[in-house]
This record gives sequence, structure tokens and C-alpha cells, in this order.
Amino acid sequence: MIKTFCTGLAGLLLLTACASRPATTELPWDDRLHRGTLSNGLEYWLLPDHSQPGRVDLRLLVKAGSVDESGERTGVAHLLEHLSFYQRGSLPGTVRQSLLAAGWKQGQNFNAVTSNDRTQYFFSPAAGKAQLELGLQALATIGGPVDFTAADLQQERPIVLEEWRGGLGVAQRMNEQRRDAQRVGSRYVNHPPIGSKEGIETAQWADLSTFHQRWYVPGNMQLVITGDIDPATLPARLDHWFGQLPTAATPTRDYLELPLRKQLNIAQVQDSQSGGSNVALMFRFHEADARAATTEGMRQRLINRLVLSLAQQQLVRQGRENDSGVRSLTLQKHLIGQASTVLAVGAGVSANGHESGLQKVLEEIARLRRNGFDEQQFQEQKAALREVAQSMLKKGDDRDFVEWVRRLNDAAVQDNRVVRPSTIANLTLHLLDDIRLTELNQRWNDWTDQPDRVLQYQAPGLTPVQLPSVEHVESTIAQWRAAPLPPAPAKVEEPAELPSLPIPQTAGQVVSKQHFDAEQVEHWQLSNGDRLVWLKRAGAGGKAQLRIDSPSGYLAKGLVPWQAQTAAQLLSQSAPQGWNEAQLKRWRSTQDVSLGLSSEALRLTFTGQASGARLEPLLALYNTWQTHPWIDPQAMDDSLEQMRDGLSRQTDSVSLQQTQALARLRFAPRSTLQPDAEQLATVSQKDLLDQWQRMSRSPVTYYLMSDVDAQQLEAGVTRYLANIPRGQALSSRDAAPLAGARRKTLAVALEPRANLQAYSFSEMPWSPTQAAAISLLGRMAQEDLKAKLRGEAGGVYRLAFDSELGQDTQRIDSRLAFTTDPQRLDELRQMAADVLAQLPQRINAESVAALRKQLQAQERERLNDPQTQLHRLILSERAYGDPRYLSEQRQLAQSLQPATLKALAKHLWNPANLRELQVLPATGARP
Repeated sequence: MIKTFCTGLAGLLLLTACASRPATTELPWDDRLHRGTLSNGLEYWLLPDHSQPGRVDLRLLVKAGSVDESGERTGVAHLLEHLSFYQRGSLPGTVRQSLLAAGWKQGQNFNAVTSNDRTQYFFSPAAGKAQLELGLQALATIGGPVDFTAADLQQERPIVLEEWRGGLGVAQRMNEQRRDAQRVGSRYVNHPPIGSKEGIETAQWADLSTFHQRWYVPGNMQLVITGDIDPATLPARLDHWFGQLPTAATPTRDYLELPLRKQLNIAQVQDSQSGGSNVALMFRFHEADARAATTEGMRQRLINRLVLSLAQQQLVRQGRENDSGVRSLTLQKHLIGQASTVLAVGAGVSANGHESGLQKVLEEIARLRRNGFDEQQFQEQKAALREVAQSMLKKGDDRDFVEWVRRLNDAAVQDNRVVRPSTIANLTLHLLDDIRLTELNQRWNDWTDQPDRVLQYQAPGLTPVQLPSVEHVESTIAQWRAAPLPPAPAKVEEPAELPSLPIPQTAGQVVSKQHFDAEQVEHWQLSNGDRLVWLKRAGAGGKAQLRIDSPSGYLAKGLVPWQAQTAAQLLSQSAPQGWNEAQLKRWRSTQDVSLGLSSEALRLTFTGQASGARLEPLLALYNTWQTHPWIDPQAMDDSLEQMRDGLSRQTDSVSLQQTQALARLRFAPRSTLQPDAEQLATVSQKDLLDQWQRMSRSPVTYYLMSDVDAQQLEAGVTRYLANIPRGQALSSRDAAPLAGARRKTLAVALEPRANLQAYSFSEMPWSPTQAAAISLLGRMAQEDLKAKLRGEAGGVYRLAFDSELGQDTQRIDSRLAFTTDPQRLDELRQMAADVLAQLPQRINAESVAALRKQLQAQERERLNDPQTQLHRLILSERAYGDPRYLSEQRQLAQSLQPATLKALAKHLWNPANLRELQVLPATGARP
């Protein structure tokens, strides 16, 4: 028996222009979503979307996670997620075996994740809706009676241990400390989703079976299917596969909310390897009314959004005080459970600036309480929300497949209602009119009046920190609330008219042109030595795409590497001289242009885009960077200060030791990329600008993808590009890796794991065919390595292997990395070497046909992808000096031949040029 229902819009909203607030009503469900409940309680959502014929996405949500584990037994929910793929039901093998046999790939076509309060299974059938039945059967098997065995648990347990081991590190330790501080007193503290080593090692089959029987019940699960489906006939298939699951009571979960207490807790989060220094005051409270799926609930959420925006604006403006140790103020709001909320006001401070940070946080909270929000800024924020709503209306209610999957997933995991965007937009426009500034001021006061508070201090490394007493904090709060604080200075209004970029006084010339009609490409040689390569077609989204390549990487001769890197970074972040950051942001938005910069060892790369024919502003901005470079002094001071803080933590930095050891292992000695304290103290703005001007003298190649008019383009090129002064290109230092085989071992890790990083190279001339083949062989090698080291040996969880045939280097560079139990490192390293050595024997007519099919599928998308076409144009020009790759690319798949691939596979991993860094635990290492 199936109960189905769809909800329309009629009669559910009363949007009138009257001044009085209408009675609250439930938000209407999007009527395109088909919802239903099987007789056993399983809820399902079906969203038909035929924009991508044949494509479907299936998601099973189980409302149970680590917080639902009983007692001290941790890791059961996550272990069960893994063991669910050992379920068999009526399948010919386990769920995993059956999906793999049908051509599905783990991680790509099926996956799962466990969090604090839920477990999700994601299915994207390899053959689309042709395998929908298999997907339904597999998910129903996961939710069905337990039939995995104790032997299955023993087989999977090492893999889960390696997942736990791989997640260890400073980020994990700091996140757990922050979580424990934020959620103090709750079950979240002692139940991380991954579990503990002890929990994973000692969990028994009975523990997993009990958890499954309690939580994997129909009324506690939700199935969401999106794509090329028929919602009229599909419910019967759901009933066929899921309807036989027995009805059972749905457990209560009253522990999802934070237990509130009328007190201030003070906590310190710290780790020997951590960076950053900050103070955060957190207010904890419940606000169920703002989570309700009603018009009043939406109104409360709009008030919250306005308060957060206005408070954040003021805190950012008030955040920095020179010489006070306070660098910035931040505001964040976290939602937990169904009603719990944590509001955090934080201050980024210098290593010893915690007391200053605390005073600043309390001062600015009190300033907002005393003076409230600015009326003009309030109206501006309402206007901004109206613009967002109008944009939603203009976009309409249609969504593509990917957007639908995201929307439905977000709604399911957050237990929200799926509402038409136009409904949300219209309701937003209506509700905004009824929101008053007094309500926002009261909301801020209510939030910051909450008695349950947590004060959190973080210092870099193990820097000693003097925590304040509760009495000190409470008395300081009272002092600031009583202080006669003036309103924050009003936001400086920018003139309506934006400043102009410098106008070049002389023009250059296009001295020659060469046409390549087959590829729709032209070459322009400019009078200053630069070169323009123009692909005459629109870029992504109809925009013009610009890529500028300069040989002035930070390792170029004549440059100080760390200064060159810093100069490039700061220049790209600085507004032109005489402008401020807000003006540049507004100018970019008005002109609809973007320009970014990436500094690499061998190359300096600019990436930009412009709307339609508005190419001139983009060229003008690049010209300004070249001819009138400017580095903002404040941005420079901030960057240098961060570097100085970093130096203070380097004495015991494990990651720095690893980085330096790997560099020494792989490359010849070179000048350090990291400055010392004396260099940081003496570097000037003039030094950095000098580095930039040296880089700017190198001639460049412009790669442009645009359907702009030729005369318009030439006018812009002669005015802004051909007149940039150039000189001789900087030559690069040798950046090639060292030949030969060598292994280095470091026993410095703080975690009980071994980490292997191995690099191999083989000399090889670049060609499009060989580059594509190497990429495919690399993916094939990774699958073989995962099958052997994870699937068969159970020794790793995450493993990375990639290979690339570099055009600049003319060599195959391959990298292998994984973490494992230190006791198994030598075994698994040798196992990986054997897999890679046997790769040529895996090349036969069948495997080549599979690779060719894989490449053909990829090429169907790449041939129509503007970014890929621009990239291939650049590769072709670098290799041949012409665009021939654009014509030859359609033959890539056919060029894959067994003999060629077998020969290339022998060079993928070269033991003769192999450098390995093994990082082992230090004495006494522990998680």
C-alpha cells in the first residue's frame, strides 16, 4: 500500500499589501516534487528532471549518526556505513561486488558518508536509469535485515582504521578541540563521526547489528531520487523493493540539542603544530521559531540575516587597531540540531594580544547594544535582499539536474521544506516591508544576553597563554555595557563617479598577422615584442577569456624568489594607486571584468575575463599593473606580519621539516624560498616593486578567446598592450628534479602512522597523444593500486597516484602517496612497486578498448568546453607555434594503440629516477 501526495500553491499564501502582519501559514511545497510515504513509514521524494536524458541520482538518508551511539562505544555508526556494502539480500554478491560487477566505480557511482546526526548513501548509476532497478535493490538491501558477517567486519576493520589514521593531524586535533569547546556538555563531544581507534578495534558484529536494528528502520529513512524518472510508475517499484522492510518504532533523539547552562565556560585550544591566534566569545541558545517551515519562521530568518549582515559590516570596519595586537573581528552563526544555535564573535590577534582581543570583542558587542544599527545601512541591506529576490524571480523556477540534486539534498539533510524559488522571492519581498529596525536591535540584544557562553582562546603552537578568570570577564562585560560608547564612525560613502585608470600616452602597433582559418585562430605580432594568439569564438558563458603567459616565474634568474612571490601576490590584491579596495571592487562589478595572477616557479600567469565586447577595461587594468604597479602598504604590512608569526612557529614545525626534507631529496640546493627574520625586517615596498618591474620586462604571449570585432580588438591592443615596455626575457634557474634513486626517512610525525611520498620521472617528448595516454594510464594505475593495497591488502584508505607528461619539462612526472600503519609500510611500498611494474602486462586489446571508450566519453564534453579548447590552444602554440592541436584533437581516442600504450606504461614509474620520503612516528607519538 502506498500513500502519495503533492501540494500545490493555491490558497497557502496570502500576500496582501496591508500594513498588519498576516497570520502565519506553512510554506508551500514545490509542486514539482512528488512526495510519498510507504505503509511501513519510509518517506520518499521524487523529482523528475529530463534535462539530461537517462541520468538519475539516488540518495538514501538514514537519520542516525555518531551522536546516536550508546555509552562509550564510538565508531559504530561509521563502521556500519562501511559494512552496509557487505549486505547481500537477493543480490548475486555483496552490494559492493554487485555494483562493481555492473560497471559502477566506488567514489564515482556509489559512496556514503557518516556525520554526527545522519548517514547518507549516494548512488549515481553508471548506465543511468537503465540501472535504476539495481540501485533501488542495492539501497533496499542496505536498509534490510543484517546479513553481513563477523568475517566481513574483520575484513573491513583495517580499512576503517586506515581511514581514521589518514584523518589524523593538527587540523583534526584542533577541530576536535573547537567542537568540544563549542558543544560542551553535549553528546557531540565524545562521539566524533569517524570514531576512535579503540572503538574501531573493539566493535563487534553484535554492536553493528543492534545499531542497524534500532536506527535503519523505514520510518527513520528517506529516499530522494532525481532525474529522468516517471513519478507515476516509480512508487510501485519503491514499494516492491522497500515495502517489505518491517515497520518499527522510530527512536526519539532528544539529545540533538545543546544542553544550556547559565554560566561562562573558558577554554583554550592549542597544539604544537597549530598556527593562528584568536579570541572568540560564543553565545549558545535555542531558536526553534527561526527554523519553522512557516511564513513567520521565514520572517525570523530574514531578521537574523539582516542582523548578521549589519553586525558583520560594523565589526569588519572596527576590527583593526594599529599597535593594539588586534587584526580583525569576525562574526559567525552555527546551527546545531533542530533548534540549537551558537553565535561567535571573534578577534584575530597577535601571538600575545589575547587580552586586547577580548577587550575589543566586548567593546564592540556593547557598542552595538548601546547604539543599535544604523538606519541607512539597514535600508541598504533590505534593498540588497530585494535585489536578490528580484534576481531569483528573473531567473525563474527552472533548475538543471545538478542544482536539483543539491537543493533536494540540502533540504533533506537539514530537514527543510522544498519551496519554489519564486515563492521564496515573493515572500521575501513582502516580509521585508514589515521588518523594523527596532526588531533587529532587540535581536542583537537577545543574542548577546544569553547566559550560556563559552570564551575560547587560541595561540600559535604551544605559546603560553594566560586565561582570564570568569570574574574578570564578567566584570569587563559590565564595564563596557556601562561605558558611554559613541556610535561607530559612519561608513565612508564612495563618490558615485569612480576614478579612472591611467591613460597610455602612446600607442603601439600590430606589426604582422597570420591566419589559421581551419582553427579560427589568428597570430598578431606586436611592436613591443609581445604576441597575441586569438581564438575567434566566444568563451564560457559568452564572455571573453584572456590568458597571459610570462616566463618570469619566481625562480627566474635575477629575482629573489620569496620577494618575487610576495610582490606578485600583493600587487594582484592591491587597488591601483589612488584607489581603495571598495572602489576597485565596484569598478570590477560595473565593468564586469576580472583579472587574477598566479606566480609559479617557471611561469607568471594572468587569467581574466570580460563580459561580451567589454574587453577594453580588462586590457586597461592589465596595462596599469604593468606600467603603474602599486602595492598597498597596509596589505604589505599584514602579509609581512603573518610571515613573522609563521617564523615563530617553525622551530618545531613537522610539516616544515617534511617540506624541506622533500625539497633537498628531490632537487639540487637552491636559494631558500622562505625569508628569515632579518630579511622580513628590512624588506621595503620599493624592493617588492623592483621585483615586479623586473618580471614585467619579459615579453609575454596573450591567449584570447573571444568573438569580439577585429577592429575593436586591434584598437584595444594597440592602445593598451603593444605599448607596454619590454626587454629581454628572464632566464629560469634549473628546476629539474635530481636523477637517480634515493630514499629518506624522517621519524618526526606526531601521529601513529607512516606517510609515503614517492616521486618518479622519465624523459619523454610531449605530444597531445602521449599526454592523453599518460593521463589515462595514470588513472588505470591508481585503480590497480587501490584494488591491491586497499581492496586486497586492507592496508590503506586514501591513496593518490597521478602521472603527467609535462610540456615545459618534457618528462613524465609521477607521484605516489599514501598513509598506513608503520608496521606495514615496507610491505605496502613493495606491493605498490610490483603493481606499477606489472602495469605494461595489463595492456591488451580489451583494456585499450576500455581506455579508448573512456577517452571518447570525456572528449564529447571537452570538444564543446571553452576552457578545454583554450587550454589546448595554449599547449599547441607552445609545442608547435601554431594551433594544429585544435584540428587534430578529434583523433585522440583513435590514436590509443596497444603497442604504444604498453611502451608508455613502462615509463610511467621509473625506479632509476625515484625519490622516496618516508615519514614515521616520533618516539611517543599518539593521536
